[in-house]
Amino acid sequence: MKRLLNILGIITVVLFLWTCQDDENEPISESKLEFKEFTSISLKDNPIGNADIRKVQIYLPRGYENNPSKKYPVIYLLHGLPFTSESFTEIETWDPFIGGNSPFQIYPDFPDEGFRSWVDGLILSGKMKSSILVMPDAASTYGFSFYTNSILNGGFEDFIAKDLVGFIDANYRTLSNKDGRALIGFSQGGYGAVKLAMKHSDVFGVVAGHSGALYLDGFFGMGALIIAENPDGLTGPDPNKFFTTAAYAMSSAWSPNLANPPYMVDFPFEYPSGDIVPKVRERWLKNCAFNLLDDHLDGMNSLNGVYLDCGTLDELQMSGMVEAFVAKIDVAGVDYTYETFEGGHFDKMFSRLERSLSFASSNLN
Repeated sequence: MKRLLNILGIITVVLFLWTCQDDENEPISESKLEFKEFTSISLKDNPIGNADIRKVQIYLPRGYENNPSKKYPVIYLLHGLPFTSESFTEIETWDPFIGGNSPFQIYPDFPDEGFRSWVDGLILSGKMKSSILVMPDAASTYGFSFYTNSILNGGFEDFIAKDLVGFIDANYRTLSNKDGRALIGFSQGGYGAVKLAMKHSDVFGVVAGHSGALYLDGFFGMGALIIAENPDGLTGPDPNKFFTTAAYAMSSAWSPNLANPPYMVDFPFEYPSGDIVPKVRERWLKNCAFNLLDDHLDGMNSLNGVYLDCGTLDELQMSGMVEAFVAKIDVAGVDYTYETFEGGHFDKMFSRLERSLSFASSNLN
């Protein structure tokens, strides 16, 4: 009997060790890109007819499926062009915006291996921690939404800071506090990321803004460009007229006027003289990150990391806007990192995104 018990004990130990070995050798689940849709309460019933059902693309890192108790930091990527959740993942979405009359003649530096494998490589190399990446569609009827609450477009600021964050936290294993969330954006997304981070510093802990429109005074000289694009009069947004469409979009975000059909916006300059309209200019400046800092300096100072950059060859001359904002936060004593690089508005997008993902990841919980 004693011999039998010893044999049974050995078998039990062997079975236990075999089971442990099996668990240890369980294949690590591959990363994946998920496409989801959800309803944004903040975008319901807007006058211009923007959809409240929004697409969002979500990157889940390797191993996400293996440990159902592990929670992950979340990095939200806010697009500029194109106006889609796939602007970071599908180079074909850029085709309408490169070449021709566009100010952009060079495609972004998309990684040959594709977005998902590229992020896998950043994590495996230790350049960033395993994180969930979230890429929402923030398109409006005039293209840009500028991540702004507007009586015309709907609540695009709240769509990101409230509805999207709530959806992600409810459906994925997230570190659901500011120390586990970062915002990264390019162009209008760079503006949106900085603005949302300072205004919602209780929601987001780290921000990175690439080539953002952070000093709106720099836009008031664009009237001459729009007049040049429209010598025969303004006839609304036109995909072949970049600056005209951008002006309608910015006005729909910052100076909407439902009593001014058919486009329901007020421009900050007169046509065809180009003279500034002071009352409209003031409405724009209320949405300027440079000015918002006065009321949200405490929020900016409470962030765990602030990263800004801009290319020295920026086609939209954003470097002056970014540097004006950097000078102000520097005087205000905000801790930040600012870099310049030899490149344009979008052409070094992924080399810069590698920098900001690493920065955000190192400053998240």
